[in-house]
Amino acid sequence: MIRRLAAIVAALFMLAGGGVALGDTAVEQLRQGPVYVSPAVTGSGTADAVARLTAVADELRAAGRPVRIVVVKGPSGAASMRDYAGNIRRALGFDGAVVAVAPGRAVGAVGPRSQAAITTSLRNAKVGTIADPVERAAAAARAAAGPPLAPSNSDLVRSVLALIGIALVGGIWAAAFGIRRANRRDREALDDRSASTRVRLDAVGARLDVLAGLPDHHARADDRLDAATRVARRAQAELDQATSPDDIPPAEVLVDEAFVLLREAEHEAGVPSPDDPFEGLCRVDPAHGPASGTGRLQDDGASLDLCAPCMKRVRDGHAPTRRMVPSHGGDVPYDTAE
Repeated sequence: MIRRLAAIVAALFMLAGGGVALGDTAVEQLRQGPVYVSPAVTGSGTADAVARLTAVADELRAAGRPVRIVVVKGPSGAASMRDYAGNIRRALGFDGAVVAVAPGRAVGAVGPRSQAAITTSLRNAKVGTIADPVERAAAAARAAAGPPLAPSNSDLVRSVLALIGIALVGGIWAAAFGIRRANRRDREALDDRSASTRVRLDAVGARLDVLAGLPDHHARADDRLDAATRVARRAQAELDQATSPDDIPPAEVLVDEAFVLLREAEHEAGVPSPDDPFEGLCRVDPAHGPASGTGRLQDDGASLDLCAPCMKRVRDGHAPTRRMVPSHGGDVPYDTAE
């Protein structure tokens, strides 16, 4: 009788699609760290596999693209690996990407990007051709997390601190580097000059992500899409390596070039290609991606295009704050700066 009742409960649980199997070791482990590898898959190499995948997860987290990685024998409590990954993400309340890999099964990956964009990235990375489940999990995690573009302010701080750590090992060069970074006014001037460039780069990245998630019949835009992505990454590198306001103009030129290539790719794909880089994107922050509706952040404010998470926050009474950039008269919303 008890066995029959347990089977009924498990069946209802799976039909509801509301979570992972009761007592799933993977979920419990992921509450403690970014990776779970089942010894049933990797045997005596489990510790090494965990270390390798943890390094990948740490790398992506430092780049502002958090992931959770699971290597298991199968989708416990779910019909597919994608459903399993989704169940884990919900159980953890995790905002980043979750990648689930099992021998002989398609990779399951879910996250803040659209499912079409994630699927396209997995296909482009050819993760299905990688036989080793640990290597496949590493490649899938990088692909599902999406291409890195402009980092957030906190990511920038971490990058600067990492560079300072490297500089300290470099002797004389380290001293020169420290002197440059020590000047707070120069740092603030650099941040002010780069802020509007970074927000435009984020808008380009969001539109590239939308384009990458289009169905295969839009593949004729792939060359332009790839070119725009390469140029956008070069722009990000220029911004990340800038040490003074005078270093920003080359990045601005690259962002402009990426935007031109993006619009050409959108035109070839037959989708809208507005002149305003922010059109169609969330007006709280273009990095959030496409808008899905409208809402007011203040009772007396204008109605704005918002992404689904921002709309939910408004409905819950926790309206988000718009992304601001410096201007001559003080900080202003990113899409009103001159």
